Amino acid sequence: MAVSVTSLGHDLFLIDGFMHGEPERLACYLFDTPERVLIECGPSGSLHSLLEALDDLGIDDIATLAVTHIHLDHAGGAGHFALRYPNADIAVHAKGARHLADPSRLWSSAVRVWGAENMETLWGPMEPIDKDRLMVIDEGDRIPLGGGRSIEVLATPGHAKHHVVYLEDESGGAFVGDAVGMAFPHGHMVQPVTPPPDFNPDLVATQLRRLADRDPGFLGFAHYGPERNPPKALAEAESRLWEWIRWVQEAARGGPEHLAEAMRTWVLDGYRAEGYSEAIIEQYDKNTFWPMQITGILHWMAKTGSLG
Repeated sequence: MAVSVTSLGHDLFLIDGFMHGEPERLACYLFDTPERVLIECGPSGSLHSLLEALDDLGIDDIATLAVTHIHLDHAGGAGHFALRYPNADIAVHAKGARHLADPSRLWSSAVRVWGAENMETLWGPMEPIDKDRLMVIDEGDRIPLGGGRSIEVLATPGHAKHHVVYLEDESGGAFVGDAVGMAFPHGHMVQPVTPPPDFNPDLVATQLRRLADRDPGFLGFAHYGPERNPPKALAEAESRLWEWIRWVQEAARGGPEHLAEAMRTWVLDGYRAEGYSEAIIEQYDKNTFWPMQITGILHWMAKTGSLG
């Protein structure tokens, strides 16, 4: 497996996690500072790619692995990572910590979305993390980097109730996980990510505005890489979010038999109308599990009575 590491300056590196064995599907961010912090580790099934990159950099110790949330594509390999780096703390929001200590409920929930037959091949197994290794974080907390630097924690429910964003002043980075959506480096188009059971567009929009108020130098997307025009990306994220909501509200009233496929067709045709190339559209398509997107939106509508 190839190793892909990109310096972003200020002792910060982007490491391609090669999730599912493919490039540019998961970005992990390493602060190679006196107290090293890694943001995101991905699933255990692709963890070997991340570990190989860290070895290639000569990294033999990590102070903190900080996950933005506990979904498997961001934190599924955290338990295995903790075994590999026994001195590392695992930073996770208070509402997600128990699921890393005992991942059985998280695993069962993922099985309902992905199917039991796909769990091992897509994600790989999870290992529990000793509670003493968990750094339980919330709004306003800071993770030390050493040398007078630290990472600020911003609690950002909306995508998931346990989601956080990490802010770092010297680099100017806002490491957004899935709070903003996904945006790939060749398309620079922000697409919503709307999974059940916690997705709430009102909360997502609130977080987008909070991030805009902080005026970061760049958005560090997990899927994938840095976006250097945060105001444009955040505005686009909110606009497209509500476009999706309005479409689902209307389409659900008509009751199409295959709503996920109908949504996929509508979204991708919209990208073509906007002038995006087929290569860029394919990249977004293959990184989108359309049944999960539609289920998350419908679940929110059912909870809030906005289904009609």
